[in-house]
Amino acid sequence: MITRPVRERSVDEIVEAAAAAVDATGAEELALLSLSSSDYTDVLQLVTRISERFGSKHLTVSLPSLRIDTVSVSLMEKLKDRRSGGFTLAPEAATERMRRIINKFITDEQLLETARQIYSRGWVNIKLYFMIGHPSETIEDVQAIVDLCKRVLAEGRKVLGSKARVHAGVSTFIPKPHTPFQWVSLDSVEQINAKQDLLKRELRGSAFKLSWTPPEDTLLEGWLSRGDRRLAEVIYAAWKNGTKFDAWQDQRNFSAWTGAFASQDIDPAFYTHRTRGADEVFPWEHISNAVRRKYLYTDYQRSLSGEVRAYCRDNCDACGILPTYASARRDSPGLYWKCPELKPRQTINR
Repeated sequence: MITRPVRERSVDEIVEAAAAAVDATGAEELALLSLSSSDYTDVLQLVTRISERFGSKHLTVSLPSLRIDTVSVSLMEKLKDRRSGGFTLAPEAATERMRRIINKFITDEQLLETARQIYSRGWVNIKLYFMIGHPSETIEDVQAIVDLCKRVLAEGRKVLGSKARVHAGVSTFIPKPHTPFQWVSLDSVEQINAKQDLLKRELRGSAFKLSWTPPEDTLLEGWLSRGDRRLAEVIYAAWKNGTKFDAWQDQRNFSAWTGAFASQDIDPAFYTHRTRGADEVFPWEHISNAVRRKYLYTDYQRSLSGEVRAYCRDNCDACGILPTYASARRDSPGLYWKCPELKPRQTINR
């Protein structure tokens, strides 16, 4: 939501940026990053150009977080000579019900067919990216992550036998500002632990790899991303208590943060563990990203009923972006904007 309208870099710009990075670092792996890499209009041309440019460097190219419904056989073939042994897909949730709620609807069969295509082209490992803690999630939805991983592995074993691998990357959902889920609460530590314990019990063995986010990291990110101006004093108090390199697990001092909240007489659960009312004014509302609050709330209500919402690139749903950027849209017509075209302004000569 925060990065609307859709904009795309040119192939030439990406290739030159990649060349500069490789020349400056000597790195042997290049990742083409995006929230959904295969949505890039010219992704096939880009992968071809990257392969041609770096053909002599034995560079590994990866496309993390591909949309399962847009992964093409042609793209797999382009990447085949440069695969690193892994292919990343992001179903986000393991049941069709949950995928409707988060508006990333694909069927299980679509995912399994994509897995079959990937394994049959020689990839040994498929990484599946999920989140736990989505709105309305049940423990059965978490169990479904296990079941789906096992079904994907079964497809791999039909092709590769015991060489097939599945890596499940499972992070914890944090309802972020300026999104339809800014009204919902974050899972409690007890809920997160229960869900992670289930995954750790079930996804064992050499064919599976499981990675997850520590609950303390999730809480800290939730506080900082959803907090108001009072968090400034909490951050300052935590720094005085010795927090400096919290992203490093061996340096994390979680008690310093809880102590900082206590020193300011603030309950941290106020920011993370309560559902917001429809009329609550959020501390970030003075920041405009041009997407209307009414649109976000309507989208949130539709998600609760499991209604799949329009995909922005295919059908404009009047989120509020176009009126804000109307002049820029008129001045820059073309396909790289996915918002509808606007007529040129009419002028009256007197």
